[in-house]
Amino acid sequence: MPVKVGAPGAITPPADLVIKTAKRNEEKGYDSLWYPDHWMAWHPESIWTEDITPIAKFQPNPHVYLDPVATIAAVGVVTERVQLGTCVTEPVRRHPAMLANEWLTLDHITKGRVILGLGSGEAENNEPYGIPFEKTVSRFEEAISIIKLLWANDEPVDFDGQFWTMRDAVNGMQPYTPGKPPPIWTGAHGPRMCRITGRLADGWLPSLLTVDEYKEKLGIIRESAAKAGRDLSDFEAGMWNYAIVGTDHEDTHRILEATLLKAYMLVLGAEAYQKRG
Repeated sequence: MPVKVGAPGAITPPADLVIKTAKRNEEKGYDSLWYPDHWMAWHPESIWTEDITPIAKFQPNPHVYLDPVATIAAVGVVTERVQLGTCVTEPVRRHPAMLANEWLTLDHITKGRVILGLGSGEAENNEPYGIPFEKTVSRFEEAISIIKLLWANDEPVDFDGQFWTMRDAVNGMQPYTPGKPPPIWTGAHGPRMCRITGRLADGWLPSLLTVDEYKEKLGIIRESAAKAGRDLSDFEAGMWNYAIVGTDHEDTHRILEATLLKAYMLVLGAEAYQKRG
């Protein structure tokens, strides 16, 4: 399977620049563009100043995000080849039936180029807004089952779960390509999330893993798929990573000392720091 290269999609205003950037990235040859689903950033506002980051001159605070569904729809109209996905959304703020409908809508707008990147969510995007954030992995698993059920049927369906109950629920819209719904990729990291990925997902997009960590987690996914009797020949395993580009070794290390760049390390969980002492 050939290696594909994706890039982050622009997700902050002005919208015209977001669309222009997507068109340029497609022209540059990128295979996919990925859009986060955030209401709140992880950067402390105290470091969002012009002396620390030039971005502060143009963006008033770090919490400026366009909605990824609307953004992908807009970008999908002006692009022709590049795949478009979320990295990632979640079924805490978005009901599974809403996700199912949104992604079929995007599937038609993009003519089959959209990916549903799904995770279990982050507290920062839920708790401050009064949205309960608990049992998120179980909710994630149940949501995938509901989405797949709705995509697979154009007649009324029932569902009895821990979080959602459906009676005579109908999804009349079918995929752009009959029988080929949007692929579901997960942002799984933990063992249980990886097992769910192996049983239910079509792709995997973790972030910031070492080679050994990646190998271990991919092994869990493959083992889980085998137990479920799934063939992973079409499964796509990706990786979301960051690169620092400098003119030489010294310049690269100078860039690494930037305060805003160090703040990106807040995306790592406690486990990552424990492993590294």
